[in-house]
Amino acid sequence: MSLVALDLGTVDHQARGLGKRRLIVQIGLVSLMVTTALSGFFFTNAHQQALIDLREGGRQMRIAQEALMEAEAYVLNRAIGDSDNQFGQYNRALDALHSRRTTQLALLIPFVRTSDGNATAADIIDSLESSWNEVLELARAGRLNEAQALLKERRSAAQVGKIRGAFDAFLTDWNSHFALHETRIEIGKLFVLFSQILIGAMMVFAFRSAARDAQARQAAITQVEASHKQVGHLFGMTDMLQSAADHYDANAVLRATAGELIGGFGGALYVFNNSRDRLVLSTSWACKDSATLPETIMVSQCWAMKRGKPHINQGGAKALCCEHHVSGVAALEIPMAARGENLGLLQIFADGTDAEARLAAILPLSSALGDAMSLALSNIALREKLRNQALRDPLTGLYNRRYMEDSLERYVRLAEREDRKVSVIMIDLDHFKRLNDEHGHAIGDAVLREAAAAIVGALRETDVACRYGGEEMIVFLPDCDLDDAATKAEQIRARIESLSGTHGAQVSASLGVASVPSTSATSADLIRAADAALYRAKHNGRNQVAMAPLRQGWRSRSEATMDELALLPLAAE
Repeated sequence: MSLVALDLGTVDHQARGLGKRRLIVQIGLVSLMVTTALSGFFFTNAHQQALIDLREGGRQMRIAQEALMEAEAYVLNRAIGDSDNQFGQYNRALDALHSRRTTQLALLIPFVRTSDGNATAADIIDSLESSWNEVLELARAGRLNEAQALLKERRSAAQVGKIRGAFDAFLTDWNSHFALHETRIEIGKLFVLFSQILIGAMMVFAFRSAARDAQARQAAITQVEASHKQVGHLFGMTDMLQSAADHYDANAVLRATAGELIGGFGGALYVFNNSRDRLVLSTSWACKDSATLPETIMVSQCWAMKRGKPHINQGGAKALCCEHHVSGVAALEIPMAARGENLGLLQIFADGTDAEARLAAILPLSSALGDAMSLALSNIALREKLRNQALRDPLTGLYNRRYMEDSLERYVRLAEREDRKVSVIMIDLDHFKRLNDEHGHAIGDAVLREAAAAIVGALRETDVACRYGGEEMIVFLPDCDLDDAATKAEQIRARIESLSGTHGAQVSASLGVASVPSTSATSADLIRAADAALYRAKHNGRNQVAMAPLRQGWRSRSEATMDELALLPLAAE
């Protein structure tokens, strides 16, 4: 009996050892699958980011190419006597080339073919600019034949052809990288899928060894499915975030994904404010007492932001905690960064005796959430920057003419539909060309910026100020009649005149006021009426406000009021 008992004990011991080894193998397979899936996710995410950077680089190179063509076209047109082209387009084209001298133009060096082998794209463009300026001087003097001869002598067309060839060769080579990254993204997805299937098959085969391992098999399969679901959520989140138009959309995706991916944990997202001196609460989810979350966090108060690494704030005073930490709960804090720029802070909360251990267990998933959100925030910031560049004048910060034309049409249509008023103030700085000639363009630019600031400072939140062109600016005043618009114009005129003496120069402006429906019926009529009033203000001596004449049969508010007062005695009788 003792020998049998010994043998049974040995078998039982061996069985337990085998079961333990099988459990270790199973856990190892599960860990491998999770690691493989997350590695595939990061691999795919990295190549998606590379695709975004490639598209942006190609776009910048095409902008430089178009700028070169515009500059050449302007010079050729002036050389043959065409004086309708605007000189500002030529300057903007050269500015676009100069701003990309050390970036896009430097990338063209391997693609430029010159006789001496040392000239770069920037050198050729400098040479072209010098030649073009001489040609323009001859064209302005009316010496067109000499201008054309100089173009032939300097072989301007051949030099432009070299740069164009370099642009084309670069873009061809640049575009060839897209297919590589797209292929690698597909390979990464397939790798994750095949590895999941293969490891899952291996786990199923291993779990069939004994009935007593059924419970362990089920637990492992459940974990595999959860891991597969987590990877699916991560890919889905990344895809949704690519379509997020603003922070509100991105926050909604984060809340939904976090609830599915790391259920049972609360969280909060902080992003930098405009001045980037503090973090502001952007959104939170599943927090028991969200009122205790600080609205702002200083970077100096957060160890995760200062170290640039994840940090766990424990529920008690057992370890180092951030100054902003809310006591009573444990918090995993993950700094978010993309393209070398800090973007915000992701917080995950847990409570209970094993809160720190549970937070440490979800660190990889939380980091993946933070990485995906960082990329989305970076893309949103980039899109917002590009949108502002497309709608704003870079010198004054006012809206540009394209935005003005679209917005004015909407305002006028809304006024017609709802029987409301819209007024326009056209503003032109007096003797601005003389100011530039006498004091320099730097002073002129400074005066333009300060005049724009003075205009914006006099407006309501609903008013819109735009740069119309050169030293001309225009203001829309919704729900404002002609008399009130004239009063506002006089305030603007006084604010601009108060800038005199700041730069040792006399500054003033002439203003024209028009309104729908009292002076004009359409947006085009409104602009023409305000422009005609502006011309009359200049003709009458400048530094004054002039109103457009009323339409036939229309009375101003003051005239209507006087008529009503005149009728009061008759009404009393």
